[in-house]
Amino acid sequence: MQDDITVCVLSAVEPPLPECLQAVEAQLGGPYRVIQVHDVFPMSSAFNAMVERSKTKYIIQVDADVVLHVGAVETLLHHIRRTPWAYVVWGQLFEAGFGLGGAIRCWRRWPLRVFRFREKRCVDRDLHARIRWTGMRRVQVKWSDAPEKPFGTHFPRQTPFARFSKAKGDALKWIHLGRTDMHEAFRARVNDSSLARTYPERLGLYAASISSTRDRSKNLQEDWWEYQKLCESMKGFAGTS
Repeated sequence: MQDDITVCVLSAVEPPLPECLQAVEAQLGGPYRVIQVHDVFPMSSAFNAMVERSKTKYIIQVDADVVLHVGAVETLLHHIRRTPWAYVVWGQLFEAGFGLGGAIRCWRRWPLRVFRFREKRCVDRDLHARIRWTGMRRVQVKWSDAPEKPFGTHFPRQTPFARFSKAKGDALKWIHLGRTDMHEAFRARVNDSSLARTYPERLGLYAASISSTRDRSKNLQEDWWEYQKLCESMKGFAGTS
C-alpha cells in the first residue's frame, strides 16, 4: 500500500455512487488508503475533516458523483511528488451533459493544516487567495499522450433535491462573485421551460433569493431541510404532485 497518499471520497445527504467507489478501488499504482467523509456540514467543515482524518503527506479529493479514469490517482501523485512548490495539482473532469468542467485534486496536506478551509461561499477560492502569497501554486496536470483527455467524469445527481441544491448553490455563488450575467442566463433558461420540467430549479432560485447565508459555504443538510419545507408549502401547485 502507498504510504504517503490517502484517497478521500466526499459525500453528503446522498451516498456515493457505486461506480465512484469501484473506480477508486480500481486505480492503477495501488492499493491506496481510502476514507469517506459523509454528512459533515457545511462544506468547509467537510474539507477540514478530510484533512484531519487523512494522516498522509498527500490527499486525493474525490466527490462522490465522480468516476475517475483508471490512471488518475497515479498520475496526479507522480506530479505532486516532483513539484515541491505546488500545494495542489489537479486534473480536468468531463461533466456529463455539459462538457469539460470540475476537477480532481491532489493536495499537499501540510499547507491545508496551516491555512485551513474557512466558512466562505467559495471555499476553494478563499484558500487559493491566501496560500498564493506564500509563493506556492496550484498546477494543472495533463496527460502526456492526450492533453485534452479528462481525468474522469462527473455525473451530476438528477434527483429533484440534487437539482434544487445545485440551482440554489450556483445562484448564491454567482451573486457572491458578481456574475449577474450567469445568474440571469440560468434564470432565463429555467423560465423558458415548463414549470413541471424545471420545478426543482425554480425552487432553488427562490431559495437563493431569500437566503441569509450568501457568504457561507454550501450546507446540504440545510438545503435538505429547506427543500422539504418548500415542497410541503407548495403542495397543490403545478408540477409538485
